[in-house]
Amino acid sequence: MLKKYTFKSDNPGYHVLFLGAVHGNEPSGPKAISMAVQKFASGALTPLKGTVSFIPVCNPLAFEKNVRQIDENLNRIIRKYEHPATYEQQLADELVDHIAAADVIIDLHSTYCPAAEPFIFSDYPDALADKLAAAQNLKYIVEGWPQIYAGSQTIQDLSTGACAHQYGKTCLTVECGHHFAESSIQTAYYVIMNTLLTLNMLEGQPSAPVSQRHIVMDSMFIKDKDGRLARDFKHLDEVKAGEILAFYDDGTTVVCPSDSYVLLPKKEAPVKSEWFYLGHLKAQSAG
Repeated sequence: MLKKYTFKSDNPGYHVLFLGAVHGNEPSGPKAISMAVQKFASGALTPLKGTVSFIPVCNPLAFEKNVRQIDENLNRIIRKYEHPATYEQQLADELVDHIAAADVIIDLHSTYCPAAEPFIFSDYPDALADKLAAAQNLKYIVEGWPQIYAGSQTIQDLSTGACAHQYGKTCLTVECGHHFAESSIQTAYYVIMNTLLTLNMLEGQPSAPVSQRHIVMDSMFIKDKDGRLARDFKHLDEVKAGEILAFYDDGTTVVCPSDSYVLLPKKEAPVKSEWFYLGHLKAQSAG
């Protein structure tokens, strides 16, 4: 059973659930959540209304071993299972109930990309998701994940965001930076506090908003065979149409179809897995 901490107010309001370590090798979420839990448990923080819940570690065995997963990627299989066949399926079956019981879910992640710029995945935007995303002091919001996976023949979108959407809940996934950077812990903690401040669940004011860029995902590139990236791409690197993005060992190449941003490149991706994504800057409507 997953360890969950819940702090309730006597006043009605949102039930906000913060998740950490859906992937076991991402420690910033658990560390930031532990800091927040300590403050609520000590009485230094008290919710003014609603309920705040925390699951610091959603994949305990993988977290203990400092690996991404035990049997499979938990963030691709979150649904109910009548007969869970793997360790992550057991976790997913339990996580669904926690997600369904909340109103707002904030899933805290980190990335393998050095010097990674923190950003927000807003997979299923709604008015509340837009409000919470806009309130964060993070410059990039990435959209379009469900549309990318809708066209995949091999990978389903059974993420925390998809599960929340199925139950009519609001969810944001926040990539807080590099796995082991101290700044990633600070970003995760900031997101926790700023979310609660924005929802008027704590005393104080959220930080002033920053100018944000909305990136829409265009395409997902699976590493079909042995090969390498053309250069050491960083997340959110800009690339031009016609630029070679990757070389396969058989001499074929992957060419950029249009001016784009490289998203979540995996230098050491195994064959038949996600290698990188491309996205474009979303046109902002006037007024």
